[in-house]
Amino acid sequence: MSIIISSKTSVIILPIGVVMAMISQFLFLIPSLKAKKYKYQLTWRNTEYLKQMLFLSIPIIIGGSINQINILVDRTIASRITTGGIAALLYANKINLFIDGIVVIPLVSVMYPKITRMFNSNKMDDLKKKVDEVIIGINLLTIPAMVGLMIFSEPLVKMIYGRGAFDFRSINMTSSALFFYAIGLLGFGLREVLARVFYSLQDTKTPMLNATIAIILNIVLNIVLSKFMGIAGLALATSISGIFCTILLFINLRTKFHLFNIKKITTSFLKILLASLLMGAITKLSFNYLTVNVFSQNLSLFVAIFTGIIVYFYIIYFLKIDSVDTIVNAIKVKIKRNMK
Repeated sequence: MSIIISSKTSVIILPIGVVMAMISQFLFLIPSLKAKKYKYQLTWRNTEYLKQMLFLSIPIIIGGSINQINILVDRTIASRITTGGIAALLYANKINLFIDGIVVIPLVSVMYPKITRMFNSNKMDDLKKKVDEVIIGINLLTIPAMVGLMIFSEPLVKMIYGRGAFDFRSINMTSSALFFYAIGLLGFGLREVLARVFYSLQDTKTPMLNATIAIILNIVLNIVLSKFMGIAGLALATSISGIFCTILLFINLRTKFHLFNIKKITTSFLKILLASLLMGAITKLSFNYLTVNVFSQNLSLFVAIFTGIIVYFYIIYFLKIDSVDTIVNAIKVKIKRNMK
């Protein structure tokens, strides 16, 4: 509503609309909280829990601050490379974060309380199984998205941003940044999962150290790669540092807590990668054909993506990946219950 109103009146309506939207989300939760009989009461009786929470949260706060410094460094270097460099990184990263928000965050949000309860109940076997399932789930949804973003970086940027002052040069810069950001999509997705696993195991220092390594590596790579690749080099530096630090988290978790069924995860990863590459090839061919012979570029992109999704899940289903079988069986059970 604020977007529509601001287009007719003033741009100041936009931030007001954002604040009101956030307040409405809070107000929407209140009836559900009352139904659950939750009541807030200010008390200092359980100070030990408060102290423990504060102690565990300090490394998380420091790690979050380091990530913000990392973003500041990226934008500072981008501003010195070329005019519009900051905007190109920002717009490309928004598309990347959109995929992260609809794929990674929901899975992590559901997983986190479950694995925390498993750890507190000392059900380590169940915890290992759940972490494996979530990692495979992230791979299942993120790898095809990564391939799709890399293949269609330019038409996607053109469709979303390509109008007004956003000219051919802006499209070219943003699409090249998106291409190289997409390379690290899986790394950053798995990093979110692994960081939450550490938090559930009450280890917040390791993710903080990981974030520190990431920013140091990213700054070094920024300086080196930006000289040869410009804005694209900054995006590639971010992806490389993210992938490297995700590997470090894997090694730390494997060493400290003996998590992960490596054979199961690796096998599913290769199957998903194969399915994603086949999907990418079919989607690209269909997009090229439709653009030349049938539809406009934007409509061809929608049709090609829809075709790619169908092809991908068709291939995945017949490759017999455990997590896919679990999801399909759960859907079948749900349908049978509803029919009854």
